[in-house]
Amino acid sequence: MTTENFTNYIKTQQVPLQWGGVLRAMSAEMSSVSEDSDLHDFFFRIGERLASEVEATFENVDTLKDLETSLNFFWSDMNWGWVELVEEEGGIDIAHLCAPLAKAFGDAALSWSVGLLEGFYQTLFNVFGASDEMRMHCVKKSSDGMDIRLRFSQS
Repeated sequence: MTTENFTNYIKTQQVPLQWGGVLRAMSAEMSSVSEDSDLHDFFFRIGERLASEVEATFENVDTLKDLETSLNFFWSDMNWGWVELVEEEGGIDIAHLCAPLAKAFGDAALSWSVGLLEGFYQTLFNVFGASDEMRMHCVKKSSDGMDIRLRFSQS
């Protein structure tokens, strides 16, 4: 199996057939009436809400490794890929792999739909007591959305 075949297989398993067309049509409509920055802010708020609703899932987490393990259970249950967390000087690097954002909303929507992950992780780290000076931002995303890199650091 080639890497391309594997990637295509994974992408087809993430968005239920009955929702794929609806989500992409919704994405196209939203893009036609709103600026990318507004959509990014909207999806950031969705990510904040998601994290707020599930924060109890992570209340017994004591270390970054524990958080990574808990997040991977959480994302696996949602079929949203997995995450790798690495503490680097001055922040935390987050690799979120196989998120279904591009498949659900289309590759062109990745510029704003990634806000969902930014809002989710920002809220989660705030719950753990992160300084208000720390901010989540996307530093890289593959064109197919299968590799999204985020960084939590001082703004």
